[in-house]
Amino acid sequence: MSKNTIKPYQRSLNQLKFEKAREEYADREILMELLYSNWIIQQKSERNRKNISIITWILIIYVIVSILIGILVGLGIDIV
Repeated sequence: MSKNTIKPYQRSLNQLKFEKAREEYADREILMELLYSNWIIQQKSERNRKNISIITWILIIYVIVSILIGILVGLGIDIV
């Protein structure tokens, strides 16, 4: 469980605080806040996808090198 887990009785207090802070917001301000939060989510998703892609390529290269080493050792060729 993370440190920032909200307990059930706190959730309503946090929700009330959130709503109170945004009572006076105009529709445009709410939409801009949504746009910004969506942009942040998109940036984090793209960074996550990039990291997964890099890890995948490293694993593919590792598997290919391992197979080649196995073939060379099987043929009796010393690598070292």
